[in-house]
Amino acid sequence: MCYALTKDALTGRYQRRIAEMPSVALMKKLSALDPALRDALLAVMEEVASQKEPREESIPRAAFDELTNVVRRLSAAQELTAQTLQTLADAQARTEQCLSTLTERVDRLAQAQERTELRLNELAEAQSRTERHLQELAQAQSRTEQRLNELAQAQAQTEQRLTTLTERVDRLAEAQERTEKRLDELASAQIALQETVERLALGLGSVRDQVGGLSRTMAYALENEAYRCLPDFLKERHGIVVLERLVRTEIAGREVNFFGRVRKDGHEGHLVGECVLRLDDRTKLAQIQVTIDAVEETLGGPVIPVIVTHFAKKDVLEKARQRGILVVQSFEW
Repeated sequence: MCYALTKDALTGRYQRRIAEMPSVALMKKLSALDPALRDALLAVMEEVASQKEPREESIPRAAFDELTNVVRRLSAAQELTAQTLQTLADAQARTEQCLSTLTERVDRLAQAQERTELRLNELAEAQSRTERHLQELAQAQSRTEQRLNELAQAQAQTEQRLTTLTERVDRLAEAQERTEKRLDELASAQIALQETVERLALGLGSVRDQVGGLSRTMAYALENEAYRCLPDFLKERHGIVVLERLVRTEIAGREVNFFGRVRKDGHEGHLVGECVLRLDDRTKLAQIQVTIDAVEETLGGPVIPVIVTHFAKKDVLEKARQRGILVVQSFEW
């Protein structure tokens, strides 16, 4: 079976006879093709038609079937292309979405990078400070090691001194033992000495008693001699007349060695005297002054103070004269 096909076979005449074709779906597929593809296919068909007689020409059924198969394959390819394009469009949308997400992530990464760089700068500064600190620590370590060396030397010197000191302590311990032994000997000697001193003290007490008794005996002897010689001596040397015999008495609780009523320059008074073996201490002048005050307070009237002695030191003698105290030495009568 053949079909008549001219240059416009695909337009007017072909369309009038299309219902008689074996496949009506061909035209549907052609109409569904992309315009550019459809135009290209029509151009191919026209080119085939242009190579035949200008009038009706018969096309073998095999050629027409082959053309139909080509159209079908092209239609299938177009559908595959459309699906591919849709897939590519979806992939493009996903790509754009991914790109958007990636852009956001890149922005966040950029911000994180800025923070990282800032942190790196901070870390770099901290590292610099750490290095300075490490350098300072190294210097301090060096000073510490130097100090340790000095301490080690000082320790060695100290140990040497301790060794020397230990030797000295040992020698001192030995000396201490000798000292303690000597102290024990001295303690024994001290005990013996103490016993001797106690015996001497007893003897000295006896001697003191004897000396005291001797002193009192000599003092009484001097007093007794003064009782005999003093009235004439006072009258001849100082114009003092003894109106009553001189006596030893007690006035206001105080012992008075010489006491008697006297007259001098027409005025009567009392003679108050003390007897000392040696007038070599000014405190003895103070003692007779206390006796004078007691007599004046008790008896009233003028008092003529007198000290009788064997010997008087010059300074004490001069002090007595300044106080108005008459000093009579035994060699004067």
